[in-house]
Amino acid sequence: MKYLSIIFILFFSLGYCQKLKAVHFDDISKYEFEELDRLMVEQHGFLRMNDIEHEHQRVYTNNSDQLDQLIVITVIKDPKSCSHVLSIVDRSESSVMRLKEELPNAGYQYQGEKKMSEEILVSHFTKGRKAVLITDTKTSTGAYQILLMCK
Repeated sequence: MKYLSIIFILFFSLGYCQKLKAVHFDDISKYEFEELDRLMVEQHGFLRMNDIEHEHQRVYTNNSDQLDQLIVITVIKDPKSCSHVLSIVDRSESSVMRLKEELPNAGYQYQGEKKMSEEILVSHFTKGRKAVLITDTKTSTGAYQILLMCK
């Protein structure tokens, strides 16, 4: 959580803003881990945050100068799974609503709402063995949380 706070502070006054789309989920989750920079930086325009990564993790941001448009994507390599795990923090309500609308067009089926805790409800989508969970409201980080993983 402290890393997210640092990211928000660092990028409060920076420029370019890239949007995340539902069709990117499959590309990012399956892409060869060693080649992720080519996809995320060169093709999708995200910035890599080397200084907060671990061995099996890559962190990218859209580098937004507007805090309410900030997106941070953490890709976690999981060689035993059918895909990488994606953990996405998105401050934009309109962006998250758009993602929820786009997921069915990208082949994900809506499975309903799930209660993760007393305070957190998520919208649950599946595609094959992949599951996407999206918080229905902003969490204590001040952003929506999106998680893609294999079941």
